[in-house]
Amino acid sequence: MPAQLSVASHREPAPSNQVRRAYEHVRSLIRSGFLINDEQLVEDHLIKTFGVSRASVRLALQQLAAEGLVVRQRRSGTRVAQDYYQVPVDDILPWQAPAGFMVRITDDRIVPSTPLIRKRLEITAESVGLVEHVFERVRPHGVEPIGVRIAYYRPGYQQPARWATCPSLADAFRSVFGVDLGHIDTVVDAVAVDADTARLLDLREGAPVLMREQVLHGTDGVPYEYTFSHYRADRVSFPVGGPHGL
Repeated sequence: MPAQLSVASHREPAPSNQVRRAYEHVRSLIRSGFLINDEQLVEDHLIKTFGVSRASVRLALQQLAAEGLVVRQRRSGTRVAQDYYQVPVDDILPWQAPAGFMVRITDDRIVPSTPLIRKRLEITAESVGLVEHVFERVRPHGVEPIGVRIAYYRPGYQQPARWATCPSLADAFRSVFGVDLGHIDTVVDAVAVDADTARLLDLREGAPVLMREQVLHGTDGVPYEYTFSHYRADRVSFPVGGPHGL
């Protein structure tokens, strides 16, 4: 008697993943720019496109609304609530940086070094430079904060008083340290934002942010800068390898 073939592998996906699949797809469309600010999302179209139930689409949209990516209103439906910025993991300037994207210096001084800073910068000096930048987009209706970055840098260098426009990380590095940017050691974590940073980024305390810790080396192999950046998780992603047109 021939063996009976199992059909388990041909079953439809479990209903439990439908909300997640709808959420992932819509979030990716917003992140990659296929869906732009104020664009309307039609439930019937999403149901047909993703092959999921209406209940799953609605739950996914509710999750996106809770994150601030969409706005849902009775009778007028669901719309994309804001732009999303793709900041390369090795840069500070977003891909396709929009008009009005600026960097503002909020702190610049000499501070005591710590054992960790001395280790990262491979120095023995008891003090280092500190500079803090806030990245924001200036719009007609106000300023939209995107991220904040603190950099500890080797003594003996001076930061500019201001940047006329937001430079790329490579251009800023060359301008300050007089050497081309080489390799960057990077760690990215998801963390809860503290009260002071929350005020800078217009978030509630404890909201999720992306924290990027980096050591920047010159092409001469010397580590010049040790940085911590906090970016709004509802507005920024860190793509690797090239602009995401997913």
